Amino acid sequence: MLVNHERRLLTKAAQAMDGLISIKRERDRAWPGDHSRLSSLESLGDLVWIGERAGPHLGGTFATWRITDAGLSRLEGLSA
Repeated sequence: MLVNHERRLLTKAAQAMDGLISIKRERDRAWPGDHSRLSSLESLGDLVWIGERAGPHLGGTFATWRITDAGLSRLEGLSA
């Protein structure tokens, strides 16, 4: 069963045109709480890690994942 934040993150990735979900690293170089949640979804096979990339602004680093077919199926099963 998905917890609300897992459903929220998978839904956000599923609704994205390219199936990607990204989060920005904080100014103090820490990741927000969703980073560990996204990593957890990755370990379940719902997301696949794409990598980190520098953003368009100085100091902006983004971590990116893509939703998998398993993640889409899991999400669709909750909606049925």
